[in-house]
Amino acid sequence: MFEALLWKPLLEATAQTIVGAVSGYALSKALETALYKNLYQGPLDFWMRGIQQGGAVEGDQVYIDGLLSPYVQLFPSNPFGNAKRWRNVYAFEGKIDHEKYQAMEFLNGSDSSLRIRSLNGESLAGIFARYGYVGEGLLAVVPTRYINKHIPDFFHPDFFGKVARIGGRIARCPTQHGFVLQGIAAKAGVKVDVSQYKDLFYLQVNSISLRKRAIDTTCSLLGSPWSLTDSSDQQYLIEYGHFSDKTEIKYCRDNLRARPQWKRTQVYFDEMTSESPAFHFSKNFIG
Repeated sequence: MFEALLWKPLLEATAQTIVGAVSGYALSKALETALYKNLYQGPLDFWMRGIQQGGAVEGDQVYIDGLLSPYVQLFPSNPFGNAKRWRNVYAFEGKIDHEKYQAMEFLNGSDSSLRIRSLNGESLAGIFARYGYVGEGLLAVVPTRYINKHIPDFFHPDFFGKVARIGGRIARCPTQHGFVLQGIAAKAGVKVDVSQYKDLFYLQVNSISLRKRAIDTTCSLLGSPWSLTDSSDQQYLIEYGHFSDKTEIKYCRDNLRARPQWKRTQVYFDEMTSESPAFHFSKNFIG
């Protein structure tokens, strides 16, 4: 059904990333030893001090203060590469048609959001700044029983996240996004640097300590709701808003449904509010 649509290989690639993260997960029962040496103030601090400056490596136990959310990046990556990725959409040489350009723009966008149900007893989560932006996050995997125990509302349709200290081990899984982008670009005679997609770090969560005081719990999350259609002229329907604002996110969802192409939707970003399981990312790309 999706064979002629360019978003199909993009979502197949992100599905492989998700499956790789979940299947590679092993719950680590670690004590908070050397806590402050491995404590990061949000995901950007983790990416900069931990990954780019070598303060943490694969297998290390780390702790991140931030927003723990059921929303994740559809195409996760190191957020310090976002500007370079976005510039590449405009800086290529050669010609590209509207359809292929849409696909490259969608893949290189950093804030497309995804919320899916539990997979084989594990759940995907996003770690963001307290007042967060989906494009500047970190992918995490946590046992579903554990997340339900600590955050019973985690899978509620209106839930977007809570402020916490999140502990876990750094892991790495290969991502296929670069190969997909390279293939699309090659068809148009365009050269694109895909080195930033070589591999992906994520967190295997083993501890969650929620903030309790009212002064510490205020938070927000900004990102892009989307749906994908089988209309070659308009495959990608995208909005932009705060998931933390019920009025704003309703406006975004209503706008998606008001588009003429909505009736041709094939995949929808949020499995908790989807009108049909047929639109679920997990049903179409994970099984």
